[in-house]
Order: sequence, then structure tokens, then C-alpha cells
Amino acid sequence: MSIDDINIIRLNKIDQLVQEKTGHSLTNLQRLILSECWQTSRKTYEEIAAQNNYSGSYIQQRVAPTLWHLMSEIAGTKVTKSNCRGVLYGYLEALPASDILEQSEQALTLNKGPASAANDLTKTSVEKQSVNQALKVQPLLEFPTESVPLNSPFYIRRDPYELNCFQQIMYPGALIRLKAPRQMGKTSLMNRIIAHAKGYPSVVLNFQQTEQSVLSDLGKLLRWLCANISRQLKLAPALDECWDDDIGSKMSCTLYIEEYILDAIDTPLILAIEESSELFEHGDVSSEFFSMLRTWHEYTKHQDAWKKLRLILVQSTESYVPLNINQSPFNVGVEVALTPFTLAQVNLLAERSGLTLDHSTGERLMSLLAGHPYLIRLALYHLAKGTITCEQLFITASTDEGIFSDHLHRHLWNLQQQAGLCIAFRQVLNQVEPTRIAQKQAFKLHSMGLVTLEQNQVQVSCDLYRQYFIEYL
Repeated sequence: MSIDDINIIRLNKIDQLVQEKTGHSLTNLQRLILSECWQTSRKTYEEIAAQNNYSGSYIQQRVAPTLWHLMSEIAGTKVTKSNCRGVLYGYLEALPASDILEQSEQALTLNKGPASAANDLTKTSVEKQSVNQALKVQPLLEFPTESVPLNSPFYIRRDPYELNCFQQIMYPGALIRLKAPRQMGKTSLMNRIIAHAKGYPSVVLNFQQTEQSVLSDLGKLLRWLCANISRQLKLAPALDECWDDDIGSKMSCTLYIEEYILDAIDTPLILAIEESSELFEHGDVSSEFFSMLRTWHEYTKHQDAWKKLRLILVQSTESYVPLNINQSPFNVGVEVALTPFTLAQVNLLAERSGLTLDHSTGERLMSLLAGHPYLIRLALYHLAKGTITCEQLFITASTDEGIFSDHLHRHLWNLQQQAGLCIAFRQVLNQVEPTRIAQKQAFKLHSMGLVTLEQNQVQVSCDLYRQYFIEYL
């Protein structure tokens, strides 16, 4: 058995431990980083990224920290890139289930007699064949999360969206707006746009993870923005030196980005803001912030320093904040409105999961979930794992025993926290045809993915939501 075969077994054992702890597998990118980092001659994150077509900053700043935190929880001690080989090898060797690793390494390292070595090699050869056979026959299923890993076979391309975005991000002053309800694939596409522009430093900020006290105060928000951009670029924040109350927060922020950030880098900079629509709740701050972004975009047309800036705005719904048409970033640049999966895309994802859906099952799945990417992935994952049959899935889908219960409970809790939104959604549930409700409530329900929105009318987005919420609201 070769060292590569032993490493496959190690990876599979770690993957098994991760599944037992978290309920989902290592991603393909996490497996790749582990495999590369425990080699004798360790590669840097930049080398791993360059050789496998990833963004170095994405691996270093987002994927690796999550991986080492997970490995530390598994091993019960701190695991880092530099010590992962020793810590994880030692941890695996201490497990009873790791006897196969001991036998494999003994066959490779100990000087045994011909008969003994032959017996060991025969045993490990059978084990190797079993591992390889399993890898070929059974796809390495990924439990669906908020975004699909970069090299995942379970990512479904959204052409021509992607090709257009990949082209646009290379242009000076690019502004790309990704728009869709939550869990429709915006983050997955955003990550691929950033990865395509490899070599460009990137900063990703998520307004959903920002305190309300920051979002509701323009001065705090702009200082938060500058500090986070600095830290992600590994520049020491210099806000106190650059901030000037006499010229105001917006001008201070703009000069900080131009003179301290853009002047410090020689390459284009990608600034991606996820869940930018979270700011719509704060009308005055929202108007000031987005008008500033529009000004930055205008600067990119005629100022060399600003031409380095590429903006990606990720939003869950239309803006319900009144913005002057000449001060809004939502009517310039390239808009990409992601749509649900088609039946053909669902069948493709099923095939990659090792499933073949007959026409009737595919149609029923589309009727139930309306092509919702996350819900479709969750359904196909459980069907492929064999934890549920098709009939069980359809019978229990809208119940608390079904595989969608956690997803439905989160929506129910969110609705119950907002009485007006709850009443508005009940009104939609009671109508078979599209209906009108207050614009702000329509936009909020649409951002949650609970309704479709067309020509100022809303309708429940899928049968699953209608079946569940008509009973529980």
C-alpha cells in the first residue's frame, strides 16, 4: 500500500469523525488542504491556491481558519497548519479503529520476512481495493450549508450569469449586483467570482453579522468598514490619523479608502458586501451609505486610483429605501438576479449525487420545493444517503418529523418575532392567486424566500411553505 493510499485512509477516518461530530462531511477543499499540509514538504496557502485554481486570500482567510478550528475540536487540542501532521497522526494512532493505519505503515517501514510481508501486503491490498471501490461508486456527499465549496461537484453553474460576472470583474471599476432571496446561491456565486480573479486581494463583509448599533449609526458603520478592510488586507488600521470630523464621516471614509487602502496596493481590490439589504432597515444611514458607494463607482470612471476598486453587492431583495436615481448604486453596473433551479438542473444535481429521478418524482419535487436550491440539495442529500425514501420525504415534508423541519422552524420563529409580517404572510397564504400587500412587508417576505414577487404582487413561493405555514401560523 502506497503512502497516497494511507493518506486516503487517514482522510476518510478524519471525515468519518467530522461527520459524527457535525453531521456533515469535510468539503473537497478542506480535504485538499489537509492532504497538502501534512506532507513532509508543506506547501504554503498561496502554492495550494495557485496549483488548484483558488484565491489565496479565500483559503487563508476563510477556509483554513474554519478547518483548523474544526480539527482542534476533533483532536481535543489546538491544531494549526504547522502542527497538523504530528497532532492528527498521533490522534488517529490512538484510536482502536486506526489499526489499519498501523498495519499499513508496518508493511512499508519494518524489515519483515517474505512470508510475513506477503501476508500484510495481501491484507492491505484488499483494504485498498475496498477504499478505492467505495470512492468510485459512492460520491462523497456534502451536507448542504449556506454556500457550496469552490471545487464541489454539487455546484450547479448558472450560465450565462457566471461567464458574464467573470468577464465583468476583470474590468476597471466593475460593479456587480447579485440579487436573490436567501439560500438561492448568491454567496456561492460571489466566491467563484472572487476565485476567478485570482491574484486580486479581496475583502468580504457581511452586514448580517454586524451589530445593529453599528448599522444604525453612519459614523460607526464607516469606521467599521475601514477597520475591517484594513485588517483583512493585513494593514494596521489608521482611522484616528485619517478621520476628520470637520469634513464628515463620508468624506473621511472616502479619503481613507483612496489614500490609505488603494494607494497601498498595486493590484485591483475586490470589495464584496454580503446581505447589503440589511441596511435598508436604517433609512437615513442606508441612503448616505449607498450614495457614497455610487460616488465611488463614479470615481472609477475617471480617477486612476479608484479604477482599482471592484464592487460586489449581494442583496436579498429590492431596496425599499427611497434613493435619488443619481445617487443609487442599484441602477448601475451589472445586475444578476438568480432564479430557482430548473427541472434539468435538479436532475443534473441528482445524477451527481448518485441518484436517478424518474419523471414523476422530479415533477413532484419541483412542485413541492419550486426549485429552491438549498431545499433541493437537502432533499437529494438525504435521498442519496438513504436516510429517507421518496415517499417518506413527500409524506413528512411539511411536518416536524420531516427533513425540512429545522429550516421551517427558523422561518416560523422569525415570522413570530414580527407581528405585522406574520399577519401579511397569513394574508398571502389565504390567497390562491397573486395578491398585493404593503411594499416593505412584501420585500421582507421575498428576502426570506417565502414569496415570489412580480409586478408588486406576491405569492407563496412553494407548496412546502403553503402546507406548513397554513397550519402553524
